[in-house]
Formats: sequence, structure tokens, C-alpha cells
Amino acid sequence: MKRVTLLLLTVIVLGSTAAFVVCPKQTYSASERRRLATLPKASAESLLDGSYTGALETYLLDHFPMREAYRGLKANFAVGVLRQNENNGIYIADGHASKLEYPLNEAGVERAVQMVRSLKETHFPDNRVFYTVIPDKNYFLAAKNGYPSMDYEKLSALLSEGLAGEAQYIEIASALTIDDYYRTDAHWRQERLGGVVECLFAGLGCAEARFDIGAYTQHTIADFNGVYRGQAALPFPAEEIVYLTNETTDNAKVYDVESDSVKTVYQTELLSDEKSLDAYDIYLGGARAVLILKNERDVSGDGDLRRLIMFRDSFGSSLAPLLLEQYDEVVLVDLRYISASLIERYVEFGNADILFAYNTLIWNNASILKK
Repeated sequence: MKRVTLLLLTVIVLGSTAAFVVCPKQTYSASERRRLATLPKASAESLLDGSYTGALETYLLDHFPMREAYRGLKANFAVGVLRQNENNGIYIADGHASKLEYPLNEAGVERAVQMVRSLKETHFPDNRVFYTVIPDKNYFLAAKNGYPSMDYEKLSALLSEGLAGEAQYIEIASALTIDDYYRTDAHWRQERLGGVVECLFAGLGCAEARFDIGAYTQHTIADFNGVYRGQAALPFPAEEIVYLTNETTDNAKVYDVESDSVKTVYQTELLSDEKSLDAYDIYLGGARAVLILKNERDVSGDGDLRRLIMFRDSFGSSLAPLLLEQYDEVVLVDLRYISASLIERYVEFGNADILFAYNTLIWNNASILKK
């Protein structure tokens, strides 16, 4: 029996080693939506400080034979057999996957408040300034299903108190339900944002606050797997991702300040040739420091340029194209990728409404925003 066990162990070890050597190495993990580690180069310095060993271990783990199958096996065992409530920080509730985010970080919220106040004082003291809070999925799922939950009421109170007299609040949570979000991803679905856009238009004082999302043409992309599906390694069925077009979005131009190039509103070409690991990047090309969306038609009809500058996170990528219905120009600023001290080099703040549109995770952890 001992010989059989030793023989099986030898076969497994040698077989795994041979498979590792022979199998082609992938450059990215589609399920986890990240690039995999490359083989590190050894040097005297990296060997002495131990960094080479750590990098090599990461490389071996990333390229272990049948890695995806083992990840799935572990996840199903943890949830199905051990009855764990979550796997890799991801829990399942009401048919949705979500990542735990708690507790309320009052220092993070205070940092966000101070950044808004500082930006207003420095760059747009006389503009109309607004803010909104985009609820994350835990807002709808966590507490009702017995998971630890952020104190959303206190978050709202801290923002209201800190921004009193500085920015006007626009409430949008009442226009959303959990089904307005992807089941396997953190983001909301563009085709479900009609109520949100109406709330924003009304709060921004647009003359025509009504918004007909049914007037848009829906385009469907199959086999969308959200980031939580990969992180949880659980067998969620693939979803569809939808993007909306009409004459306005078809004719609009998007100026990318980083690349000094003009692009389209929806960039479906990113789905091919591994140009993007995330299908959500079809909306404006994904994360960018500064984007300027220009409407080809005169929204007001009188030649006056109506402008909106939105400080945003990734949720703004699918929202911004719909805001072109009421603005000639929508400027998107993502302070995760550009310092607040540099934005005046690229953005003209005159004659513009200002909107801070962050999801609760950003308001709660504003340290990721660059001063």
C-alpha cells in the first residue's frame, strides 16, 4: 500500500511538472480579469532581498496546470460542502454576487468632503455644484441577508453636513433596485438608468427633465462575465451587456486627453485582440483621466453652450453618454488617474455645472483619489 501511495504521489508530482513545462503559458486570466505574472528575471539584488523568490512563487501559482479547475473546485467545496457564507470575500444573495464592504470609514468620508470643498474653492467657486451617491450592491443586499453592512444613513449625514452650502445633493437611490445591476459585477446596467437620469436632470435644473430611455436602440453583447464571478470562482451563468445608441450618441465625439485622440462613445473594438480584459470598457473605453464628450447638435437651440463637468468613477462611463441629451459637452474627470492639482491644465471650468458622482465605495475610501 505504501508503494502504491508513493508511486501515485510520484506520478502526480512528475505529471504536474511535465504539464507545467509543456503547456503554453497564458498572458491573462479572463475569469479574474487580470494579467498573469510573467517569469521574473533573476539578479543578484533580487536573490539577496528575496523579491525573486516571491515573484517566482506568484508566477508558478498563476500558471499552475488546470488552475481554473482547481479554483472552481475549492470555491464549490467551500460554499457547497463547508457551507461558508462567502468565498474570497464574495458572497451570494438574491441571485447576485457582491463583495463585502464595511464598516463606514468616517476618515475616508471626511477626506472626500475636504477634497470637494478644496476643488470648489480653487477651481470653480462661482459654479453651480452638485453631488450624488451611487449605491453599491451591498446597499440592497447586505443587511437584509445578514451580512455586515456599512452605515449608509451615517454616510449620507456626514456628506450632507460636510457639504452644506458647498454642493447640492441629488438623490438617485430611490430610482434603483438590485436588479438594475449586473448579477456578477459591481456596475449598474445602462439600459436600466432611465430613472437615475431623470433624477439627475431634475436636480441639475434641466428644462426638460423627462428622459425616454425607450427611445434608444439596444445593442446586446453576449457572454459577459463580471469581476465577481472570477473572484468568487463560482459557476455563475454568463450575462448580456447592453449599450444604448441614438442619433446623439452616434454623432458624439469623445476626446481622450491622455492619448490626444478622438474616439467614439462606444468602443466595441476593445472586445477583440485582448485590448481589454473587461467588456464594461466598451463604455467610453474604460478608465481614463479626462474625457470630453462633445454633442454634435445644439441642445439649447439658441447657440449657448451647456456644459457639465462630472467628477466620476467607473459608474460614470455608462451614465455619461445618456447625459448628452441635455448637455452640449460633458467633461469626465477621474481623480483616481489624475491629480486634482493638475486638472486645470486640461479642463476649462467656466460656464459649466459641476457634478460629483461617486459610488459609496469611493465616498467611503477617498484616499484612492489623488490630491
